Amino acid sequence: MIDLRGTMGIPFLKKSRFTGSDGMLRFVLEKRGAESVPADALWPCGGARKEDKGGQGETPAGDCLAAVCWHGLYCSDATPDEEKTTAYFPFTKEGLAQAQAWLNSQR
Repeated sequence: MIDLRGTMGIPFLKKSRFTGSDGMLRFVLEKRGAESVPADALWPCGGARKEDKGGQGETPAGDCLAAVCWHGLYCSDATPDEEKTTAYFPFTKEGLAQAQAWLNSQR
């Protein structure tokens, strides 16, 4: 079970990305700007969104917390993007808790 309490938090993620694993599940948590979030992105928490003025649908409001996970033996750089699943959460303490719960559901 992934438990991030006491390991790192939002201040850490403002400056760096966090990598971890649980058994065969590998994951990365990182801050991403709203402009890097695809229109069809997985947004499991139903987080804050704003209407995109460019007619491209909705985009997340502000910075997002991206949770990327995959199963296997290899690191992120050695794993094809097609084998990874990415979900986006609000870049808040609550969003981090939601990302942790989502990662645990991917096991």
